[in-house]
Amino acid sequence: MEEIRLTISATLVQAQLGTIAAAEIAKAYYRQVEGADQQLASTFADAVELAVGEACTNSVKYCPAAQAESCMVLICFELGARELVVRVKDCNPPFDPASAPIPDFEKVPEGGYGIHIMKECMDQVSYERVDGWNVVTLRKSIPEEE
Repeated sequence: MEEIRLTISATLVQAQLGTIAAAEIAKAYYRQVEGADQQLASTFADAVELAVGEACTNSVKYCPAAQAESCMVLICFELGARELVVRVKDCNPPFDPASAPIPDFEKVPEGGYGIHIMKECMDQVSYERVDGWNVVTLRKSIPEEE
């Protein structure tokens, strides 16, 4: 399995750059596995871009103010045979994604959609705490052709 690693500072500008990189990696990966279908590659990449963007934004948002200068976010891409796995890691305080409420779509709050969006875009989303790091794992498969 091939792996690509990207380390960014925990700033919104860097998170945006990480998100753009995720989209380009996803698009290139899709083309490598499935061929040159631009529409399907873009749809796949859009889902990855949105999920990674939400994960990176959360990493920046929850970085403790006292550590803002030294906070880093690590984005790891694993390129499998037909599955792209993206791990977004930060050393922020631990959190419990299961405690995040389902957004109230009727009230249209400003925030609180991140975990929901990630779960809608990806095939699988998981969280674990490993050696002082929050690790959000995002999985997106390329379906087998019928």
